[in-house]
Amino acid sequence: MGTKYTYIYIITDGQDYKVGISKLPDKRIKNLQTGNSKILTIVEVYKVEESLVFKLEKQCHRRIQSYYPKRGEWFTQASQWHVQVLVEEVLDRYLIQ
Repeated sequence: MGTKYTYIYIITDGQDYKVGISKLPDKRIKNLQTGNSKILTIVEVYKVEESLVFKLEKQCHRRIQSYYPKRGEWFTQASQWHVQVLVEEVLDRYLIQ
């Protein structure tokens, strides 16, 4: 049957950052945009095994939260570069090319 994949994404509203999971990140950002007055953009998308995605997302959140405050699902006062580095440190050995 083969390995199934999904994505961990980083989205920004130009100020805050959200790290989440979606099989269709482009569709997900459109859904998020509906409830957000700021323009949302995808910063990065990482392909990972579906069986690991919830564990990895949780690890990413913990890692980022050790540096930046969280408001709901969004990390505030964060640097885009640093958020990407922290996510990539967690995902490094799990990324699918």
